[in-house]
Amino acid sequence: MRELVVAGIAVDEESGGPVLLLRDPAAKDHFVPLRIGEAEAMSIVLGLRGESTPRPLTHDLLLSVLMALEATLEGVSLDRLEEGICYASLHIRRPSGERVQVDARPSDSVALAIRSGSPIFIEEEVYEELVQEIPGFMP
Repeated sequence: MRELVVAGIAVDEESGGPVLLLRDPAAKDHFVPLRIGEAEAMSIVLGLRGESTPRPLTHDLLLSVLMALEATLEGVSLDRLEEGICYASLHIRRPSGERVQVDARPSDSVALAIRSGSPIFIEEEVYEELVQEIPGFMP
């Protein structure tokens, strides 16, 4: 697996929708773009800025639930592609030490990873399928 960082949110020129840009810190011009929803984009941007809302967003709520259960988000991973759709997982450690893997959307996984300070990983095959070189791009 390869670790990624959030490079930012861009706008798809064709659809006008948000695109999450992830990148390998060792390959500055190589990005993994993922189309995401407006609500998830807003949540990711708020998380990146460290801003909060008067009431918790879904990702804040999920992190609060994990903390209340004394569970830890050890990381998230982009695991596979099926018919062009990317699938992700949350890697959670229970207080007993047991590890649990939970299916999740990539955008939700990233939003939660940002809030918890957890790493974001991608399977090498998925990275090779999705990566795009964008020389000089600065999100």
